[in-house]
Amino acid sequence: MISSVMQIVGSIHGSPWTLQRQLHCKPGSPGCSISGDGGRTAAARNLGSKHSEAYGVHCKLTSSTEARKSLRNLQQSRIYNARKSSEELIGGHSTSSASNVDSLKKTEKRPSWKDLIKSEENFMDGKQTASSSSTELLKNGKVAKKTNLPILDFLERSKKFLYHIDGGGQVVATVTKTTPKIYSLSIQVDMGKQEPVLLHWGLFRSSSTDWVLLDPKDAPPGTKYSKGKTEAMRTPMECDSRGIRTLRLDFDASKTPFYVAFVLFRPAQDDVEETWISAHGGNFCIPVGIGKGQPEPLGLTWKKDGLVNFSLYSKNASNVILCLYKDDSTQPCMEIDLERSVHRTGDVWHAEVEKVGEFTRYGYRCKGEVSWESGNRYQARHVLLDPYAKLLAPPVPGQESLPSPARALGSLKRETVQFDWESDAYPRIPLERLVVYKLNVASFTSDESSGLEESVRGTFEGIARKVQHLIDLGVNAVILESIFEHDDCRLNPISFFAPAIRYGSGDCLSASISLKKMVKELHYHGIEVILDVVYSHTAEGGDDSPKNISFRGIDNSTFYILDGFGKVVASEFGTSNAFNCNHPVVQRMIVDSLRHWVEEYHVDGFVFVNGSALVTGPHGQQLSRPVLVEAISFDPVLASTKLIVDSFSPFTRSSKSLPFPHWRRWCELNSLFRNDARRFLRGDIGELSRFATRLCGSGDIFANGRGPSYSMNYVTGPYGFTLADLVSFSESNGASAEFSWNCGAEGPTEDPFVLETRVKQVRNFIMALLLSEGVPVFYMGDEYGHSKGGQIDLEESASQFFWSYLGTDFGQQITRLMKSLTDFRSRRKDLFQRSSYAVPGSITWHGADSQEPHWELHKSSFLAARFIADKQQGVGGQEVADLFIAFNPHGDAVLATFPECSTGMTWYRIADTSLPHPDDFVLEGVPINMQISTSLGGTYEVQPYSSVLLEARQRSIMSKSKSSLKFPAAAPSKQL
Repeated sequence: MISSVMQIVGSIHGSPWTLQRQLHCKPGSPGCSISGDGGRTAAARNLGSKHSEAYGVHCKLTSSTEARKSLRNLQQSRIYNARKSSEELIGGHSTSSASNVDSLKKTEKRPSWKDLIKSEENFMDGKQTASSSSTELLKNGKVAKKTNLPILDFLERSKKFLYHIDGGGQVVATVTKTTPKIYSLSIQVDMGKQEPVLLHWGLFRSSSTDWVLLDPKDAPPGTKYSKGKTEAMRTPMECDSRGIRTLRLDFDASKTPFYVAFVLFRPAQDDVEETWISAHGGNFCIPVGIGKGQPEPLGLTWKKDGLVNFSLYSKNASNVILCLYKDDSTQPCMEIDLERSVHRTGDVWHAEVEKVGEFTRYGYRCKGEVSWESGNRYQARHVLLDPYAKLLAPPVPGQESLPSPARALGSLKRETVQFDWESDAYPRIPLERLVVYKLNVASFTSDESSGLEESVRGTFEGIARKVQHLIDLGVNAVILESIFEHDDCRLNPISFFAPAIRYGSGDCLSASISLKKMVKELHYHGIEVILDVVYSHTAEGGDDSPKNISFRGIDNSTFYILDGFGKVVASEFGTSNAFNCNHPVVQRMIVDSLRHWVEEYHVDGFVFVNGSALVTGPHGQQLSRPVLVEAISFDPVLASTKLIVDSFSPFTRSSKSLPFPHWRRWCELNSLFRNDARRFLRGDIGELSRFATRLCGSGDIFANGRGPSYSMNYVTGPYGFTLADLVSFSESNGASAEFSWNCGAEGPTEDPFVLETRVKQVRNFIMALLLSEGVPVFYMGDEYGHSKGGQIDLEESASQFFWSYLGTDFGQQITRLMKSLTDFRSRRKDLFQRSSYAVPGSITWHGADSQEPHWELHKSSFLAARFIADKQQGVGGQEVADLFIAFNPHGDAVLATFPECSTGMTWYRIADTSLPHPDDFVLEGVPINMQISTSLGGTYEVQPYSSVLLEARQRSIMSKSKSSLKFPAAAPSKQL
């Protein structure tokens, strides 16, 4: 039985008016578009005089009786006579004796395969350019010879195409792989009449406008050739007593894929005019060696039987061509024109190809209307990247000078052995327990000071090799800056599915495997992996400086937000295009992309850069209930991932404040924490209330059904000043938006007072970050004082991590402080790792005199807070109680009064950023020597530009305890 049947049902039109139109159209002319098919071919206009040598095709004609008998025998027996040759199995009429296509006759009217090398029409300049797509694979092909291979279950590969004829009747075409080397096409026409019917036909692959005709000696018996504008082969069909006409053609399987295109021609008889029967005013197009394929899933899919399914969304394209490349080719080696009636379902083009083994890359040409107002930007010259390509091939330089430029192509490579994740498990760390470290993959280990071999530097594997540094800092999650394949700027993605090739040690496959190894290694050490993702825009630019890479040439009006005149609009976050995230097709692609990173690479979460794009509608309006955010929030595959929105734009260096529809799933990178902490600690007046709000979890943002753990607090990041620059530059270009303070001297200095103040300020920022409710986020390099020289630079090279600096006095001191405060934060999780806000009265605020601060007094900037413990019993039997934190951004010391402890308790100093190392942080605590005591408590002198952390403890218990931490002794830092 035929196990796989594809039915293509359509109406057949053959009016004399349509025929007349076909006869008078020149090949390739705009007027040849028939019935709104956007340039698809009609029978009489696309029959260019071409030779069959390029296809290596040899045809046979079989009578209707024997054809039916042969098919019936094949259906009744799964194993036919193994010693029968393929020609004996066919039976019927004799065929040409030619066996080698190289012997095909070349005439002026029928040029050789070399003359077939013509490119697709260049819609931009109307020129023809050389292409080898139709010939490279086939020029050395030979016709099938006799074979003794047994016929096994080749009926599994049968495909049937059914067309209904207006006025009654039908056309049935069946393609069957009868032997490993032979494809058979059986055409059956049931019209219920006895008039003679001729098959008016030709072959094509890369362009339906260029038909290939066989040399007369290789054509089926009785075949004649029409001349002029309707040049084609005309082969008579056998007719039985019921009026059923049949014809069977056999083709060499090694020369597939290609199409057999035909119409039916009924010659004029007596007083009856000649009649043409076609499909939708065009051709019947039957694919040989090209399966219909499936529209789902989009992208490239490897099937178990060796077939490869290609699927591409393009609503507005009138024609899509699949382009395949070999390893050493700069131009397509094979181009397959996808026939609309067979290879399109809805707005998705799809095909199934059996043989891709010799090809390594693929892409698409898309043809369609070039209309500014419609928003379409089709250019058939460009070969475009599949938006769903999971792996990308290395780019070929100098593409613009080539006839068919391809800035990026999908890779046909695949893992020969499935990656072994072993017992890898997602850490699933609760939000409130996170301590996050953000890094750039390339910059983190690219410097030779990393001590890694050159092939590993700047790769995913390099991060895995440096996992101990992350452990030493006390972090349990990393955020990787965007790893999407991108152009010169990492924030301009080319693909949303493929990891950047440069982050592997070779090609795209090595990058993919390296990423998996890195994730597996970090998970083993309890560290989560979160990705920065950029869906707000692409690297394709706008209409003023376009780059046809993928989306723009596939369906520009779907993928980008356009204005009322069809022009691509610039985004509000400083990019030249804006991705249409809430279009149903685009929204689905983004969700598919996120699923891919979770399922294929086991990532734990995502940070959405330029997060306002997620809530932007197709006309640039803000949506109250965006379909994309809702789809991500409730997707089952993404249910356990961490979702973080970042509304800060690295291009405008500003943040858009908006009520994000969080569904109690979304965290936010808190840019207000960044700004308010910077302004307060540099001594700006009027910042008391805002800074206090940040310390206790930013309830003004996250009290609407979420909690403090949804606030991702940070002070520095990749798109502005580093921590060292923040306290060293305030007069450089762009410094005003950074809220920085140089501590008395711009840039490098030898002034000891300035250097001491800078060290204290760095410590203050770390204290503020780790002693606030919410999730602390560090940026790489801040632990040793990395500097960009006060420049605002998005280049990866500006953030290069210098491992040797970790060994300096300053590097050791800051690294120790970060680790110590992280451990302290973990020990006091009752106060700093809460999923809900503190109950009223559990935090009391104080000024210098222990009274509540003068919130409205703009000159007041000293702030202290007492955190009342939720639990009286601590870890290891140590009884713990309240904390007292004070920040003094003044240039003068402040004698602060702190509240009295509970009975039997006393205050211990844990940290004081004004003290030299290692006294700046003492985990076991130092009892406060209360030189002045009041009825309200004791006093402590908080030095200029410093902060203090006190903890209430029982003197008798703490005096017996010893710190289990051993830190290297070092002198106070002399430089940043």
